Amino acid sequence: MILNYNDASSTLHILKQIKNYSAIDHIVIVDNLSPDGSFQQLKSMAGDKVDIIQSDKNGGYSYGNNYGAFYLIEKYMVDILVIANPDVEFSEAFLIRIVQDMVNLKVQAASGYMDMPADPFLVRNRKINSYWQELLLCTVLLKQFVHFHNDYVLPNHGIIQVEWIPGSLFAIDAAVYKNIHGLDDRVFLYYEEQILGKKFLKLGYRMIIDTDISYFHNHSVSIDKSIKRYGKTAQLFKSRYYFYANYEQVNFWQRFLMKAFICYGLAARKILYNFIS
Repeated sequence: MILNYNDASSTLHILKQIKNYSAIDHIVIVDNLSPDGSFQQLKSMAGDKVDIIQSDKNGGYSYGNNYGAFYLIEKYMVDILVIANPDVEFSEAFLIRIVQDMVNLKVQAASGYMDMPADPFLVRNRKINSYWQELLLCTVLLKQFVHFHNDYVLPNHGIIQVEWIPGSLFAIDAAVYKNIHGLDDRVFLYYEEQILGKKFLKLGYRMIIDTDISYFHNHSVSIDKSIKRYGKTAQLFKSRYYFYANYEQVNFWQRFLMKAFICYGLAARKILYNFIS
């Protein structure tokens, strides 16, 4: 399952890479109602095991991926779903390995180590951030001086159980995906991974990252083509608030405090981004 929005070139690149993988039975590309004519460019690639469809609206990452995932489940009755961003690269051996990990360890979702050459210092925490960590991330300067203890996902550390996996590329049990009603399409972009993780934790499902294998992620290429820097930050903060208000046990005053920090963070970044530009 690959979601396209205004980035036919990246989508065609990954499709040409994976369409001959024998481990893949069906590929669906969903164009998320791109206004740049992407759908017309992609339609020519339909055939054999490749379906090219278009969503009825641009409802964001979760909506578009649900559109394609449930299409695959209903039309082809797939047992394992693989959701991939257009800006990733992975081998067939990688794909086979994460599915084998799922079967061998009896877990419901899996991915590998995410290699991002454009941002080599970005590391993931095994656990979903606490409310106070996320509050700190709203700031501009304070977050540089206050640090929390984190259990990071590092390469070549075997298979580890995590609370969230990278949304850029992961495999998930199709029956589980259907049972949890897919991704939460009330968020347009960002925090899909944390929401999926919370759904797993609530129902007792498990997810893993096999750090001995990796895939390449040209981080945010598709997003950068559609949303400017401040717009991305505003969307990120909006989804952050939604996640903590709906999936964490936070009270009225904690929600109020997060709103205040978000307003401060957006105002400070608007000034900073204008100064830089």
